[in-house]
Amino acid sequence: MCFSVTMFRTVLLSQILLTLFCQAFCFEPTEEDLKCFNDYEKEIKCSLSTDRLKSCSGYQLNVTQNVSNILKNYTCIFNRSHHSDKCECGIKVFQEFVSKENFTTTLLEGSNVLLSKTSKTEDFIKPKTPVLSVQKTENGNFYVTWDDQYKLGGSHFLEDLKINLTFGIKGGLEKISKTVPNTVGSFEIVGKNLQPNTNYVLTATMSTGYNDHSISSDQSTPAEFTTCKSIYICLKVIIVTVLIVLDNPDQFIHVLQPHPQMK
Repeated sequence: MCFSVTMFRTVLLSQILLTLFCQAFCFEPTEEDLKCFNDYEKEIKCSLSTDRLKSCSGYQLNVTQNVSNILKNYTCIFNRSHHSDKCECGIKVFQEFVSKENFTTTLLEGSNVLLSKTSKTEDFIKPKTPVLSVQKTENGNFYVTWDDQYKLGGSHFLEDLKINLTFGIKGGLEKISKTVPNTVGSFEIVGKNLQPNTNYVLTATMSTGYNDHSISSDQSTPAEFTTCKSIYICLKVIIVTVLIVLDNPDQFIHVLQPHPQMK
């Protein structure tokens, strides 16, 4: 009888110690730990993130693409990110994405299946990062254009993209945001609404209506621009431009003379 009680206590203690050990060191990922996004062109990128994940070695992701009941299989090997503590991997699919197709992702450690989930293409679209360009116009405004980086995306997808522009004084907290359709191709920031002789920073992200704009792209590289030293100088530039066009500057030369208080 005593032997049985002792044996029971030993087994129970072992189970408790094993549970405590696993809580401290075993990796049991959840769906929140595994994030996958596609760019709706050719690429899927996935990341694995948890405080208990000490190494990326030994983990891989099997991805199955179901295209019209034809299965395509891919293997994604995780490596440590150069920019964070996450484990990351990426694959390129054989053909560009289409809506409503299913992707099944299975996370493995060796041959042990840790997690598996199925998603539709549009549910995890994360658009590419836009590239910004800003040029100062003759009237003192700032002409913003962007490259959406898509070469293969279908026209309907490109029409459904939106550009989310955010700009403000460099180092300042207050920001102004504007959202415009990708197809307009440009946006003009009115210079007279900005502070003179000030450095501004502009960034952009993209989102798609395919998933109700729920996932934004990574933020673009910031584009900087500087306003005129004063409203008066900006006005002089505008007036000179107009007079050159009119080819009759003498008629309006008095307009260019600075006001005594502006000298």
